[in-house]
Amino acid sequence: MKLIIRVPNWVGDAVMALPAVDAARACTGVDIVAIMTRSVTAPLFRGRFGVDRVVVIDDKGPRLGDPWRAARLIRGDRFSLGVTLAPSFSSALIFRLAQIPRRIGYAGDCRSWLLNQAVKRPRQVWHRVNEYLHLLEQITGSAIAAAPPSLIFSKDDNHRGESVLAGHGLGYADRYIAIAPRAAAPSRRWGGDNYRRLALRLTSELQYHVVLIGAAADHQAGEDVRQANPSRVHNLCGQTDLLAAGAILAQGAIFIGNDSGLAHLAAAAGCPVVVLSGADNPDETSPVSDRKRVIIKEIDCIRCVKNVCPKSGAAFMQCLKLITVDEVFHAATEIIRT
Repeated sequence: MKLIIRVPNWVGDAVMALPAVDAARACTGVDIVAIMTRSVTAPLFRGRFGVDRVVVIDDKGPRLGDPWRAARLIRGDRFSLGVTLAPSFSSALIFRLAQIPRRIGYAGDCRSWLLNQAVKRPRQVWHRVNEYLHLLEQITGSAIAAAPPSLIFSKDDNHRGESVLAGHGLGYADRYIAIAPRAAAPSRRWGGDNYRRLALRLTSELQYHVVLIGAAADHQAGEDVRQANPSRVHNLCGQTDLLAAGAILAQGAIFIGNDSGLAHLAAAAGCPVVVLSGADNPDETSPVSDRKRVIIKEIDCIRCVKNVCPKSGAAFMQCLKLITVDEVFHAATEIIRT
């Protein structure tokens, strides 16, 4: 039997899918496990134990995930079972077009008719790790016990990460803290001024270096934060690939940032994390770690899960404005690796 799993598009969701991917072969008894994913998350699954093949769907330009082309990539493999962890209509359509006999996924997005088993989402709030495992349980008919998301980096990953650090006069042996200085969604941005003041305290009071990690689009935000202490704050935004960033995070003393792909990557790499939570819902998507602090303000609109704050005036972005540099600093000192 052959199983293909369509994993979610975003890095954080893909990390939360790792326990389901890791359990797939053992719990279902299939012979082959393939993963369908976008190129940005593909490195998480290549070479992973229990994964035989990674199918990368097109994610360039306006034809993102063209179902016909994606279906042609796998139709000849004659997969007997497809599980889509991604919630989109197109992910279910791909499996239907590929003529996979048994197709499992959550109902929603008008796609139930494309699935053999359209599973109703649980009414209670579940962490996404458990939601993904629940879909596999539809195959086995029994509960699955799985380990938390975890990542182990290759020598090459570690070398690439070390090379980036070396460009800033650092190495894995140095004491450094990782910060993601800018969130993709405007509603999750704590602000450059806050991160700049935090970086100054971390470097001056704790005597750590700070490395700023993010995409190329975050470079200017990183430069703004770097001004806090240019000799000890290092802007790595846009300089790392996904696994090199993970290797750097794995050796860091702590990660500080919003609930993001980098936060999940850090937690899966074994780095302690401080998460600044506002528009996200930590009950569903918080990084899985036993060395974590979530800072959240229980105001009326918290957990709105909106990318742009709909409030105005004094209420605008109140969930993050109420989080102080002082409490983030002290939360970090409670769980930092020394």
